[in-house]
Amino acid sequence: MKSPELSVALKRACMFVYLIVILIPLQVIAHDKETTATYLANEGVMISAGDVKVLFDPFFHNDYGTYQLVPEKIINAIMNNTAPYDNISAIFVSHAHGDHFAEQDMLVYMLKHPAVKLVAPTQAIAEMQKLAQFDNIKDRITAIDLAYKDKPISFELDVGKANSANDTEINGTEINSIAVDSIQVDAVRIPHAGWPGRAEVSNIVYRVTMPTNAEDDKHERPTFMHMGDADPNDSHFRPLADFWDQQKTTVAFPPYWFFLDSMGNYILDYRINANKSIGVHVPKQVPPALIRSGKAYFSAPGTVLEVQSNEHKH
Repeated sequence: MKSPELSVALKRACMFVYLIVILIPLQVIAHDKETTATYLANEGVMISAGDVKVLFDPFFHNDYGTYQLVPEKIINAIMNNTAPYDNISAIFVSHAHGDHFAEQDMLVYMLKHPAVKLVAPTQAIAEMQKLAQFDNIKDRITAIDLAYKDKPISFELDVGKANSANDTEINGTEINSIAVDSIQVDAVRIPHAGWPGRAEVSNIVYRVTMPTNAEDDKHERPTFMHMGDADPNDSHFRPLADFWDQQKTTVAFPPYWFFLDSMGNYILDYRINANKSIGVHVPKQVPPALIRSGKAYFSAPGTVLEVQSNEHKH
């Protein structure tokens, strides 16, 4: 028979083990925020990694009767800083076509959210310069001025890390940023689809490495490539072999036509150094050839892709 003292000791030991089992997983979850990619529409994508979120091509109004528009519910959430589209750190614009960029919406958003940075080709910035109040946001813009066959550029973009529990204000506008982190940005001009037609369009491919744990090596951090409306011809990509090899891409977002072209598939599988490719710019009526291809693509706004931690390690 157990003594009363032994019974009490066993109960305390069991309770201690129970608390460890319950609390340790919660602590891990609290410090290991997932990395996700959320589809907005057309080539609009939101990346969330740790405390940093960025948007690609979020504002546009022209669907050319073919492509997805960002649902009003998502646009309103972005504009009003409503979860999960809250606390955006930076926006990237691939090119200035009407199914990728709306200068008035971009200006309104940046005026309303004065901590957000914008990275865009000079052709898009030129459209914004025509608008009143542009001078109020110009200091937060990084203009990409690249000609075809120019060397890629790389830079660090300092951004705020969101924390709603520690709010500050600028001119009465709430900012949920208490610390500064850096996004590694690599950019290169790849011609717009239809080359050599549309050669005048500055289409920028971005490779964005997100900050996570400060102790992580850059090459172990989640990296995303947004390709805009790139042309699937290896003559644009082959001369940049060293550039692609410098950094492993966790997930690339090519326009869907890469999947329907043998050279496009070669570029995705062997050239750009990407673990995974998710097609974007998919028409509302998904092409049967794309369905038959078996390739992964976004077509439903609001779809969330969870990026596993081991997907960006190599």
